[in-house]
Amino acid sequence: MRKSTTRFAFWALLSLSAAACGSGPEQSAGQGAEEEKTAEEPAAPDFSIEPGIRVGGINAGSTEADVKALYGEGQVQFRSVYIGEGESQPGIAVFPNTPDELEIVWDIAAATGKPEFIRISKEGAAWRTVQGVSVGASLEELEKINGGPFSIYGFGWDYGGLVTDWQGGNLNPHLIVAMAPARPELVGPEVSGDQAFSSADPNIRALKLRVSSMVITFER
Repeated sequence: MRKSTTRFAFWALLSLSAAACGSGPEQSAGQGAEEEKTAEEPAAPDFSIEPGIRVGGINAGSTEADVKALYGEGQVQFRSVYIGEGESQPGIAVFPNTPDELEIVWDIAAATGKPEFIRISKEGAAWRTVQGVSVGASLEELEKINGGPFSIYGFGWDYGGLVTDWQGGNLNPHLIVAMAPARPELVGPEVSGDQAFSSADPNIRALKLRVSSMVITFER
């Protein structure tokens, strides 16, 4: 079995309304409502990612309780998370069934462990790395952010489309990316199988690859 960071990679807002009532002059009541709303309304979630360090406010030491306190218990859902090779593991989803959904798998178990990895796989998600990588980014955009080509597995098997090596570029190895072809009809033997290809390969580029999922692991 391949090391866990590779195995895990191929799988795959809070709102508050305030109403005020009271007696007294209309202007004073309105001012009081504004002050109450300002005091109670939470800050918008941070959707930025620093691979190896944090995903929003979630870091290597975050517990399930920390995640619930951060995003609200109603925004957290228990889930069996598929981790590849026919295996699943207990985890949670934050912002479940929305474009901003992320999945967390624990290193030990829910309620006791720390995040082993976090996966984001919904296109249109607000999540993006501080360097600008997001689900839906094109191969060309990824190369530009990385500062050059990278290596990617061939298609037609469990780890097809997985970036295997950033080739000394700008991107962090704690960011694990899987890519999917926008032109699957062009997937043939020349870009398939358990072997690595350069993103600069013309046959790879012809597939019009886009990021289908991001997995973030943490420095320990």
